[in-house]
Amino acid sequence: MRIGVNQFSFPQSYDVAEAIAAARRLGFDSIELCFTNAPDSAGSAGGGVTDALDISGYVNRLLNVRSTQKDVSELRKICDDNGIAVSSVGGIVTFSIYPLNARDAGVAQKAMDAVRRMMDAACILGGDTVQVMTGILTEEMGYQESYDRAQARIAQLADHNPDIRIGIENVWNNMLYSPLELNRFVDETGRRNVGVYFDIANARRFGYPQQWIREMNRRIVKYHLKDYRMSVDNINGFTNMLDGDVNYPEVMKAIRETGYDGDLIVELVPPARHMVENTLEYARKTTLNLLK
Repeated sequence: MRIGVNQFSFPQSYDVAEAIAAARRLGFDSIELCFTNAPDSAGSAGGGVTDALDISGYVNRLLNVRSTQKDVSELRKICDDNGIAVSSVGGIVTFSIYPLNARDAGVAQKAMDAVRRMMDAACILGGDTVQVMTGILTEEMGYQESYDRAQARIAQLADHNPDIRIGIENVWNNMLYSPLELNRFVDETGRRNVGVYFDIANARRFGYPQQWIREMNRRIVKYHLKDYRMSVDNINGFTNMLDGDVNYPEVMKAIRETGYDGDLIVELVPPARHMVENTLEYARKTTLNLLK
């Protein structure tokens, strides 16, 4: 298994080229690059969770809703020059900026276009997966309505490129809060390139991640790694590896049982306020020790 890092783990003050160089310098094998909104509009569509995590206004100058193929090719060259692989393309566009489950057809189209661009970028960058969120279930929506709408759109997007996997991330969006429901959601798409992007710490508030892993098994296409403190019980509970309530030795045991051999992506969001690279180096070394 490779140990990677998510771009959002670096502060917004890091240009994408700086984040890539730092990731390699810290010893990470791969990086998950984040697709963002355009530079002149990124701060206008956050809210709630993403504001609290300080990522609503994050901009990737070479990978956003207006990026060209030339931009993405430049990004690939930066990665190649630094000797680091691209694991996947992630981001929050289909979560809080253009929710994938939106009733509004215009918003939904922007979400669909964003995922297609993410998939195209993943091909150029050498990644095999895009991380997708199903949007946010709001009070005025019906649960089944939101479920069906997001699922149908995911199935349609999967056909855009069957060689790129769509990983549905378990996030705090008021839906898909159990491994059994995630299994059903994925299976019902009928697409072999649709799976689960499992965020271990996101699941801890609602159960035990090792149980989720054993239930979802080979449906999991990628992992996000961080920890979570149950005593905090809100978005501020996320913390560094082995500093929370995730039973990581048991989690790693479960991961090995499933035969998974892909990327484990450190995602410390929001980034540390000070000495951010030290916190990321600790997370990488801790993950490496857990794999021994």
